[in-house]
Amino acid sequence: MTTVLFADRDGASFGALGARIVPALLPLGGVPVLERALEALVRAGRRSALLVVGPRAGEIERRFGKGIRWGIALEIVRREDGETPGDVLRRLEPRLDGETLVVRGDVGTHAVIGEFLAKVDEARGPVVAGLLGGRPAGLWRLLPGALKKKDFPREPGAAEWEEDRSFAALPLSEGPILLVDVASYARADRAAAGGAPALSERASVDGSAALLDGTTVADEAVVLSGARLSGVSVLPRTAIPPGLALENAVVSGNLVVDAATGATSLLTDRLPAAGKNAPSSSSRGLGLVALALSLPLWPVAAVWSAIANAGHATRPITLAGNAPGGGRAAFSTFQFETAVPVLRDLPLLFAVVSGRLALSGVTPLLPAEEAALHEPWEKVRNEAPAGVLSLARLASPASAPSEVARALDAFWARTKSPLLGRAFSAFFSARAWTAPRSWNPDALKDEGKG
Repeated sequence: MTTVLFADRDGASFGALGARIVPALLPLGGVPVLERALEALVRAGRRSALLVVGPRAGEIERRFGKGIRWGIALEIVRREDGETPGDVLRRLEPRLDGETLVVRGDVGTHAVIGEFLAKVDEARGPVVAGLLGGRPAGLWRLLPGALKKKDFPREPGAAEWEEDRSFAALPLSEGPILLVDVASYARADRAAAGGAPALSERASVDGSAALLDGTTVADEAVVLSGARLSGVSVLPRTAIPPGLALENAVVSGNLVVDAATGATSLLTDRLPAAGKNAPSSSSRGLGLVALALSLPLWPVAAVWSAIANAGHATRPITLAGNAPGGGRAAFSTFQFETAVPVLRDLPLLFAVVSGRLALSGVTPLLPAEEAALHEPWEKVRNEAPAGVLSLARLASPASAPSEVARALDAFWARTKSPLLGRAFSAFFSARAWTAPRSWNPDALKDEGKG
């Protein structure tokens, strides 16, 4: 039996959220829905699948690779523009060996895959369709030659997501919640977590943060100190700023979507009022102390960078630093040619001593990046100095989009939470001494999963 696994939805039914994440990658209880489908197929004995992807296919390929980690061999098939699922299957027909199992891996019915495969031999007909409450479950079994002009629905919220009376019906359990829109996704996420807080193994949550019932935190997401989340789905590569309180919402980057109504807002809409915070504790004196303490690292950085870059140990860089009269002004400096954060940024301590940068502040940007900030929430960062140590650098995931760092900068500018203690702790962590690396989807876990 050949397995064809569809993960080609474009996310349009999720509104603003759909532009940020592929439906197949929506996490349920911290685990992407497509990953749950893969695990269900492996449990049912399926060891290979043709994985059909559509727009933004690269995100799925980067996340799942060839499926080795899950014990299933995946071969990517790209859906062409205008193709329906039936068109894709007919294009693949020469490669379909005997019976074909068709699974929609991006609608959330992974929980009944095993049930469908256990019962499908009892049903008769060229095409057997799994049904949940009289509607398609996103599961079909095809006999050889059964395709012809048949088609299969893609969007569970669309009118065509209806039972096809020409298919043999196989009723299934009523457990799964179809991922139709933001509201249904939020319900399914809570159900997958069992109501209790659920964290991905690749998430980071500060010990002082309060995660209440129904809250989930996905891959490469960060929840910082004092945050209080109730019934919140934190999507991948998102950082929840310190002290923020949210409930009944889905958060991606700086976007907040109300789980019940679909109304959108920004994390930065919850910024504290301006001008009520203590000034930063950074100073030239602290920068001079830091520079003196860093001296033993300079020869290490120079040698390391020279070896790694064929003798070219440094590179020039221009940043938007702090102007003497306030605001920003460009200045030139250099960095070591290494991806190790501590070693790379040692020369920035000279800018601290000269007053171009503070020791702690918001992330210094390239002049062009600084000039491109137009939104009011982005400009809040100008209320604070640019510094070597920033909340965004210390806390946001390395792979997070720039919007996440801008949001953290805006919150820091209004709250001025201390960074020196966090930086000292980070100095002894892998984050400070290893180059940021993308997660390898084909790397097996220590426990040998799959």
